[in-house]
Amino acid sequence: MLDFMEEERKVEYIELIYDLIFVHTLSRCGSLLNLENGAPDVSAYTAFLLFSIGCLEIWYLSVLFINRFPQFPKQRNLCIFINMYLLYYLAGGIRDDWPNYYAQIHVAAAVILLHLAFQYWFALRKASGYKTYKEYMEKEPYLLVVEAAIVLASIPVFARTGIVLSPLAIVVSIGAGVGGQKDKKLHVDFPHLAERVMLYVVFSFGEMIVELSGFFDEGITLEGISHSLLAFAFASGLFLNYGYVYDHIIDRDRKSLGDSYYLFIHMFLIISLNYLTQVMEMLRNPTADSDFKIMSLSAWVLAYVLFLSLLERYAKERAGQRYYLRLIQFTAGYIFLLIATRWYPVMNFAMSVGYVYCVNLSLRLFRERKLAAKET
Repeated sequence: MLDFMEEERKVEYIELIYDLIFVHTLSRCGSLLNLENGAPDVSAYTAFLLFSIGCLEIWYLSVLFINRFPQFPKQRNLCIFINMYLLYYLAGGIRDDWPNYYAQIHVAAAVILLHLAFQYWFALRKASGYKTYKEYMEKEPYLLVVEAAIVLASIPVFARTGIVLSPLAIVVSIGAGVGGQKDKKLHVDFPHLAERVMLYVVFSFGEMIVELSGFFDEGITLEGISHSLLAFAFASGLFLNYGYVYDHIIDRDRKSLGDSYYLFIHMFLIISLNYLTQVMEMLRNPTADSDFKIMSLSAWVLAYVLFLSLLERYAKERAGQRYYLRLIQFTAGYIFLLIATRWYPVMNFAMSVGYVYCVNLSLRLFRERKLAAKET
């Protein structure tokens, strides 16, 4: 194990501030989902997904670097502040007319990637003990340079043809990250990683809670109280599910070797939360298409539960067949009730709230069964 990963460490304040900039950037991505004829058009939806994945990919790479090389605080803090400024610059171009800001967005992204490549190059030559992992680690800066080159090359390609080439860089990065799970040579400080990711998820829930304030503008009416109560219960249920998994299911003390899959799962978990935040805004928008609202709500609730379930890989104990059978039953019932009440949006929202708490019940029953088995 690398010498700088032997002692337990906590997430530092500057890392939290850095993550807040990503929360801001993700909220800018959500603003792309403007309603056209009751629903976002395909191009807006695609832009939302690609920008969200691209921004979280930068977050993914930054978190892994800070996790692996914490022993240069002055250089690290300077680099974080530089990346903060670049992220603000990138976020400024994420707007409805983003094609006019294509160069701004992609130059900022490319400079961040090159900056991360330089940080790896510097750390690999200064960190004691890195030679044990030289074969794996020295590939990282070159991979980042390749991604930056793709992003920069996409600028003239887009200007001449209108083709967006930059998602290829995301494919290269995610492919390398997930493929790297087979390489067990590089240690990751999992307790630090889990805490850092948990705090980012909390920030995402904070963004959702802020959006809830709009539901209380409807006044003291039956509809207004119903919407605000359901929205509050929904956000609370999502938060309780993640909190329960983090506190009671995930083995945060595990020793992790070359494992960035945890971050990969959370990238899409966070995107699910970000989109559900936008859906909650749509639910109280009378111009939004009812069918689109319900389909979006149900699809992204199911996506959230799916990615939450994938975290079982990091559980202290595996859930087993009974837990997944119960979860499948709840999910099938949820889908059936959605179809049965599809003409009543408030009922659909209520069904989604009920499903979220049924998932929480499944998690609690799973843990109680495991504890009872241990006692006997």
